[in-house]
Amino acid sequence: MHPIAFRIGGLEIHSWAVMFALGFLSGTWLAARRGRQLGLQPQLVVDMALWVGVAALLGARLMYVALETPWYFRVPWRILYLREGGLSMHGGVAGGLLAAWLFARRRGVHFGKLADAAAPAVAWGTAVTRIGCHLEGCCYGRLTEAPWGVLTHYAPGLRHPTQLAESALCFLLFALLWHYGPRLKPRGGTFLAFAAGYSVIRFGVEFYREVPRILPWLSVAQAASVVIIVVAVLWYWRLAADGEST
Repeated sequence: MHPIAFRIGGLEIHSWAVMFALGFLSGTWLAARRGRQLGLQPQLVVDMALWVGVAALLGARLMYVALETPWYFRVPWRILYLREGGLSMHGGVAGGLLAAWLFARRRGVHFGKLADAAAPAVAWGTAVTRIGCHLEGCCYGRLTEAPWGVLTHYAPGLRHPTQLAESALCFLLFALLWHYGPRLKPRGGTFLAFAAGYSVIRFGVEFYREVPRILPWLSVAQAASVVIIVVAVLWYWRLAADGEST
């Protein structure tokens, strides 16, 4: 665990922030490259990425605060303490998706094309950012006696390195989407494959994370993942049947 990447004078730059920035910048480059292959102007994709990045952070934080409302009622000022962690990936995707949809409508661009260009990049950016989570010590796993257990200052004992497991799986998801995405003919199909693929990853990783459960075997993120998988599969089936996205 290495929460502070470096210091500039008295300012501490956290590892999570560095990895998020790296993931965002490299992901934007990847999205622009894929966008060009889909007939989109790279600058258009970059413009979208700026809006999506802000909306994703806002959505991720709001979703996390909503899930932890009782605690934040007692210490509301800590809502602004992003350095302590507390971001929901599902909230981030929802916020980014809404921003991308509004951007597409405003620019008169097919939303499915933009979403397909962004999908592999989002998987890549998530993989890079999860490394930052590991360095920061947040999003930690359950207690373990396995040799791969790691320490975090947020909780005692050795923990499953769930951040690194999710990172590795998201890198794999990126590779699959980058290679096979162009073969998914309906517009929007690559993004739906990302949504379903990431939800499968998150569902599995959640079994090893230290998170509240709405049932003994089910967390909020797992419940959301199941819903997203079902919606993504049905939506893709509809797009494939229609021969085009709406």
